Amino acid sequence: MERETVIEDRLSKIYHTNYVRNSRAICVLWGIFTVCYAILNIVCFIQPQWIGDTGVATAGFFGLFKYCVLRNNNEFECQGDFFDADSYLNSSFHAAAVFIGLSALLFLVCCLCLLLFLFLNTATVLRICGWIQVLGAIFMFLGCVIFPNGWDHKTFNKVCLNDSKAYDMGSCGIRWAFILAIILIFDATILAILAFVLAAKQAKLLPEVYKKMEKSEKNFH
Repeated sequence: MERETVIEDRLSKIYHTNYVRNSRAICVLWGIFTVCYAILNIVCFIQPQWIGDTGVATAGFFGLFKYCVLRNNNEFECQGDFFDADSYLNSSFHAAAVFIGLSALLFLVCCLCLLLFLFLNTATVLRICGWIQVLGAIFMFLGCVIFPNGWDHKTFNKVCLNDSKAYDMGSCGIRWAFILAIILIFDATILAILAFVLAAKQAKLLPEVYKKMEKSEKNFH
């Protein structure tokens, strides 16, 4: 009987150890994906390829704060600076740039928070990062929703022929940076959910299991 108890305790320890190992492996993957997301977020933020011409009217393309239009010398003239409020086409472009920029900043902070694994409980760090990622997803969503509201500018109409209407891309088409931004909304949401799930199911070593096993081994001997 005692021998069976020792065997059961040892099996419990093995199963628990494997569970902890698998849980940590998933946490590592989550951290890697978080860093990759932060990089993609920055790329999406700085790229002016959010929306552009399709060859119908004047060639050009627009980003959050930077836009380029083809001039008479067949060269693109680019304008826009994130830190220069006067260089934005309108307030909607400015607001979208701020929200997407905040999303990128939050995920950079989240990457720095990964260092907290060295000092804090794993579940606590995952919850902190999860809430940061939730905010990042919300800001990314707001940026993508507000950005089309700025399409009523005359410069945008010159390239896209949309009669200066908001949320009307006219003859222009969505470029890869805008598509990437939309995908990142769902990615950030998935990462946040995964962080909370990992925090809730984070395995902890149970001292009573090992005390029970040691006691059983002593009785067995």
